Parts: sequence; C-alpha cells; structure tokens
Amino acid sequence: MAHDSELSGSGRFQTQAEVKRLFESHPDFPRNKHGEVNQQRVTDILNQPLYAGYICSENYGLNWLKGQHEPLISLETFDKAQKRQKNAAVAPARKNIGEDFALRGFVTCGECNVPLRSSWSKGKNKHYPYYLCQTKGCASYGKSIPRDKLENAFGEVVKTLEPSPTMFALAKTMFHAAWDGRSEQIKDAKASVQRQITEAEKQIDSLLSRIINATNDSVIGAYEEKIARLEKTKVRLQDSMIHHAPKQGRLEEMLEHSLQFLANPWKLWDSGNITLRKALLRLAFVDRFAYHRIEGARTPELSIPFKALRVLQYREKCNGAGEGTRTPTP
Repeated sequence: MAHDSELSGSGRFQTQAEVKRLFESHPDFPRNKHGEVNQQRVTDILNQPLYAGYICSENYGLNWLKGQHEPLISLETFDKAQKRQKNAAVAPARKNIGEDFALRGFVTCGECNVPLRSSWSKGKNKHYPYYLCQTKGCASYGKSIPRDKLENAFGEVVKTLEPSPTMFALAKTMFHAAWDGRSEQIKDAKASVQRQITEAEKQIDSLLSRIINATNDSVIGAYEEKIARLEKTKVRLQDSMIHHAPKQGRLEEMLEHSLQFLANPWKLWDSGNITLRKALLRLAFVDRFAYHRIEGARTPELSIPFKALRVLQYREKCNGAGEGTRTPTP
C-alpha cells in the first residue's frame, strides 16, 4: 500500500496520473474488473477526509473526528489536493506518451529554448521515437532528433554527477550535521504548535460557554461555525506534530536513500523506470535540459546538493597533491 511519505514532502508526485501509477504498482491495491485503478478512486483518496484519518459528516454532526484507522495520506496532503483543485484547471484525459519519453516536458531546443515535442514516427517497417522542435521561425523547426540519441546524451550528463569518494564522505558528514540542526528546529516548532493547540482549546471552551448562555439561534449558529473552524485548525496542528516529528531510526533510513541517490544518480536513470527517472529530473536539476540538434547537450543548472558537491570537488581537484591530505571543511 502506498504510504504518505511517497505522496507528499518531496514533490515526487505532482499529478493525479502519477499517483494513479503509484497505486497500480502495488499488487494489493483494489482494482476494477479490468485490473485497473479507477481515476475516481484516486480522486476520492485525495478529497475524502476519511483517507486522511478523519471522519466528517453533516448528517451526524461530526467535524474532523479522529478515526481509529491508519490514514493513507496526511492532512497536509489532503489540504494541498483541495487547493490544487480550486486553483488549477483539469487537463483532458489523453494517452500517456510520457511513458515512452522520459524527458518529455524537460528537454528544450538548444536554439529557441522551447520544450521539444515528442512523438512516434512511422517508418517503412516499424515506428521510431523522436524529439523535435515545433517553434516556427526557429532554425531547428521541424528537425527531428532520435530519442535514443538525445536521452543517451542526457545519460552522459547524469554520469558526471557522481561525486568522488572524498566528496561522498563529506556529503555524509554534512547530512548528519544538517539533520542535527533540523532536529533542533523541529523541537522548537513542536513547542510552538503545542502553544497554538492550547490557545485553540481555550477559545473553544469560551465559545461553548457562550452557547450555553445564548438564546438567539443565529448567534448560536455563528458560535458553532467558529467552533468547527477551530476544531479543524486544532486537528491540523496535531496532524503536523505527528507527521513532521522525526521517528526513531528515521535518520538512518532517510540518509540511506539520500546518500544512495547522491552516490550514483546514474542508477536511477539506467533503471529505465519512468517514475525513478522523473524523480531524478526533479531532484538533481533546477531548470530544464537544453539540447542542440547539432552541438549536443548544454550544461544544465544543478540543484543545490549537486552544485555544492561539484564546487567542492573542483576545489579538491585544484588543490590536488599540493594540499596533502587536507580535508575540505563543510
């Protein structure tokens, strides 16, 4: 079953289609008679408070009552889903050609810097995958680039991200230091949240006292609405304390995954798994990857961890033997 850590926090899944594919990757997830996960099921999970671990019912007057079942998503994820549905337009359903083109939407034309289109072109005996520029006026307009040629070039860029053993050891030290700092921040944040919960409970008690003494139905209704809002605020605060607090053993688990990624991001790309490849694009790069059909790959903009490692590795190379066994300071 998909856990909340897979759905939120890292930004790994940004569309319902990606969440749907995640659910389908778990054999025990409920399917329809065709062996598929209904899109409506995904929508329900991201829109029903029940899946976030809470029970709401206007008929029975239940407002964010904590359930006894294990939630599939956090309340934070639930709120994000509601906000996205209100503010973002829903794209019409279409064939997911992105499964065939890992760099679709990420690679741009080296001439005009507009994202390249991707498609299958029919040849004499079979179909061939291509990326191509469709920007009128561009020198590369209508010029096709074989998918394998472009994606292999990107793979060579990914290979350069692997740090040296010295830099990898330094990264591990930096991760431990960052975790210690983050733990202190979480303690302070937890204390602040607890104060907010206490304040919300005081306001609820005060409003309940006013309801007992009130005789006007409209006034009572206003008090009840405010209590409902405070109850939801209280639930959100409690939920944030549960999901954001570090669990015992979490450090080793998080470090293991993070360091595996930093040590050899090429493994994610070489796996051929579309979900892992998309994750690599989001985690290792902050901007799109430009490719010129003649000159080849442009130097991409790296995310902060890889950029920092590259700078430190460059310094290590420049210092060389002249610095002896001196270890760079994070």
